[in-house]
Amino acid sequence: MKHNLILVSSVLLFALCAGVADAHEPCRCESGDHTTFFSARAMLCSSCGFGSKKDNCVLCGKWVANNGVRASLCGSCAFGSKKDDCIRCGKWIGSGGIPASICSSCGFGSKKDNCVRCGKWIGSP
Repeated sequence: MKHNLILVSSVLLFALCAGVADAHEPCRCESGDHTTFFSARAMLCSSCGFGSKKDNCVLCGKWVANNGVRASLCGSCAFGSKKDDCIRCGKWIGSGGIPASICSSCGFGSKKDNCVRCGKWIGSP
């Protein structure tokens, strides 16, 4: 029973966060004396991530190899099943997929903590 209550509370908190965030505020929900940030890993479908294409920046297309920074989605852009869409082509990939990255130029400084779909700041994933 306790686990079900925690799960329901987490889902409601996530839904509230995703519904009230705007482009100028970080996607967060404040609870008590701490702030919780929500984000999801941006993914590529097997076509967009085939071979060495998985090592290209999803923002500018530059090759990133092992120097890539995790590409993330804010709570709004990842809400529901949207997190399971390919970040490049939008095709539904389900729970599979290939993790997307951004290059060091596109992710320089705090830009690495921005959603790759809408640009909203999401904090450190």
